[in-house]
Amino acid sequence: MHVLITGASGFIGSHLTQAILRRGDTVTVAVRNAKVWGSRHPGIRAVSVDFCQAHRPEDWLVHLEGVDAVINAVGIIRETGQQSFRALHEQAPIALFQACEMAGVQRVIQISALGADDQAESQYHLSKKAADDFLAASTLEWTILRPSIVYGPGARSMAFFKALAALPVTPLINRGEQQIQPIHVTDLTTAVLQCLTPEGPTQTHINLVGPEPISFHSLMQRLRSWLGLGQLRPVAIPYGLTLASAKVGGFLGGAAITPETVQMLQRGNTGSVDEFVEHFGFMPRSLDEALLEEPARQPDQWHAGLFFLRPLLRLTIALIWISAGIVSAFIYPQEDSFALLSQVGISGNWAVVSLYGASALDLLLGFATLSNRWLRMAAYGQILTMALYTFIITLFLPALWAHPFGPVIKNLPLVIATLIMLVLERRTSWNF
Repeated sequence: MHVLITGASGFIGSHLTQAILRRGDTVTVAVRNAKVWGSRHPGIRAVSVDFCQAHRPEDWLVHLEGVDAVINAVGIIRETGQQSFRALHEQAPIALFQACEMAGVQRVIQISALGADDQAESQYHLSKKAADDFLAASTLEWTILRPSIVYGPGARSMAFFKALAALPVTPLINRGEQQIQPIHVTDLTTAVLQCLTPEGPTQTHINLVGPEPISFHSLMQRLRSWLGLGQLRPVAIPYGLTLASAKVGGFLGGAAITPETVQMLQRGNTGSVDEFVEHFGFMPRSLDEALLEEPARQPDQWHAGLFFLRPLLRLTIALIWISAGIVSAFIYPQEDSFALLSQVGISGNWAVVSLYGASALDLLLGFATLSNRWLRMAAYGQILTMALYTFIITLFLPALWAHPFGPVIKNLPLVIATLIMLVLERRTSWNF
């Protein structure tokens, strides 16, 4: 069987890709940048598709030649730039489904979301439901799977929850009584593989949930115990305050914290497991079973502990450079700056150029640190600049090494902090 998978660079899509490959099928992945994908996953055929723009059947037909089944696993939890819910969850999938009808694709599996039903309120769920409804009205052999929160290696939502559980005090909406029913990614992939068989369920919606609901408070306690951190110390945050905070939040390590996700959590995310067992013939594992099977390792503990510190580290490093530029140019007495420069042989117009040039460089490096595009270049620029400053000071102003405030020796931990920032900002994951 030849399977086309969309969203293969995401959490669910990547697990599905590997599971189908292990089964011996041919896989083509539709990703944003096939060249980058190919360099990381040699041997897997990839085609470039811009899901923000691929809203016509013609955009997909060229990729469907010889394809027997399509799995749409594209999904975002927050809108950024052109990546809107409507574009990625509705317009692109509908164009894909239309192309599947035109190309005679035998089977289409839609990875939707629990809650994308007639009671849907959030734009996330409504956009998923729009694509589901279109597919259900088509002539294709379709299966719509609606998973609850999916966890397993690489799950960003569970990484966020672990980080919350690892905090000295864990904030909960109200008392954390919201009900959720998470499912492990291996149970999801097993269900999808069954859907690809001739005997697999078709023309039906199936909720993919764990064996029983648990409260969010219980989830936090179980994750904290799994991390080896003992008893949870919860603090109740009113729902209204949480919702307001989410409107200005989202800088928490790329966490999926938006007003919509808060509303979805408050609504709850549960369903009956009976239809899962009926269709697939097995009971999905419980969260307790999964945690017992995969004990927390040191990387899991590090990741949870560093999750919220990562953005703070980047922000504080940026502020150091920005404040240094502002203080040097506008606050610190100019005559004192010129006196220091004269000790290294710089005076006159060159002193003015050096003072304000260095201030501008500090500001540039600080603001560049806040940009994903320029972060790496900015970090290396900071390290080189600190090395140059340290060399000049050591050569001409060695007494500053013995200064009680340590203006020079502080460069050493700042260099290490900058290197740590570069490591933490890599888009990799250790998550359970």
